[in-house]
Amino acid sequence: MTTINVAKVPPVILGDGVLSLLPAQIAQWPVKSVLLVSDEGLASTGLVDNIRLMIQENIPVEVFLAPAGEPHVNTVDEGANKIRLMNSPMVVGIGGGTALDIAKLIAGLAVSDKPIKHYLLCANSWQGSVPKIMIPTTSGTGAEVTRTCVLSDENKNKSWAWGDDLSPELVMLDPQASKSLPVIITAATGLDALVHAIEAATSQSNNVISSANALQAIKLVNKNLKDCVDAPLNLTARLNMQQAAYLAGVAIDNCGTGIAHNIGHALGTLYHLPHGIAVTVGLMASLPWSLATQSNSYQDVADSLNCTTDALPNVLQNLLTDVSFTRCLERYQNIEIDTQKLSLCMQSTENIPMANNNSRIPDENDWLALAQETKKVFNTLYSS
Repeated sequence: MTTINVAKVPPVILGDGVLSLLPAQIAQWPVKSVLLVSDEGLASTGLVDNIRLMIQENIPVEVFLAPAGEPHVNTVDEGANKIRLMNSPMVVGIGGGTALDIAKLIAGLAVSDKPIKHYLLCANSWQGSVPKIMIPTTSGTGAEVTRTCVLSDENKNKSWAWGDDLSPELVMLDPQASKSLPVIITAATGLDALVHAIEAATSQSNNVISSANALQAIKLVNKNLKDCVDAPLNLTARLNMQQAAYLAGVAIDNCGTGIAHNIGHALGTLYHLPHGIAVTVGLMASLPWSLATQSNSYQDVADSLNCTTDALPNVLQNLLTDVSFTRCLERYQNIEIDTQKLSLCMQSTENIPMANNNSRIPDENDWLALAQETKKVFNTLYSS
């Protein structure tokens, strides 16, 4: 008999204009204040102020803005110090993966007197959380639904925190929140959702229930990402991509990720490549290697993309071309990847669990070869 454990999936409210329901949703919790967590980039668009004004008609609101870039332990601790001074708070996170991960961590730290480093890599169990609502403005990270948060530690290495208490109480998907997303970020985050879905569906931990979410996410990305890039105000495509990111997030929350994320996190640590770009490079570099011995694991993924497993790398390359992925890499053309350093970083404590969850698990002879292929693919993608 097989037992499948599926994590609690947060309820989701979705549709054009559902953000107007936010004050009524907050009122369902016995809270007396709200900490609105976002980032400086999104605040410059006016969206954060609009939401703050909407909420504070009913309840006191404070705002915490994270600086640009990947989440950092110092930022999380700063936000935690702020919320600990508030009266019966809840957290509303709005933004991309950075803001949402920070929001979830702050909510967990609100009921703890420990710094975030106390919880990194599951060193200690969480003690609970204040209520939290997540509102994504990108469609890729799945941070609005996952129990995992990625951040940089004190040494600027990519690390992570995980726990059931980090799962949000509600997710709101409104295409109005993502319609102004720049084309480059739309493409990179959308590909992040695709990588999540492919790795979840082919991982060592995959199961038929979670794979159903992953395979549907693959179909939605394939049908809608190009439309979002070509016509940013296409709200139907935007909402479909939000659903794809949510589904892929549910999938990785249950099945984890694989070697593409192992490579992607190492690239993030060493070269500060944005997550969506890094894992896309990681997938394109590792997929032929995974297929060489585990092609059967990719049959359902290939079926979702209407191709054979042998054709998967070319089909994905065509999608990258369709969404102009080379434009995502323009700012990073001067990066010179050191394959020895990359290989070692891929084998670090924080990254090795992802490799061990891949359809094909690397052995000692694979690491340098994968790092070399990553460098080759990176150079090829930005010069194509």
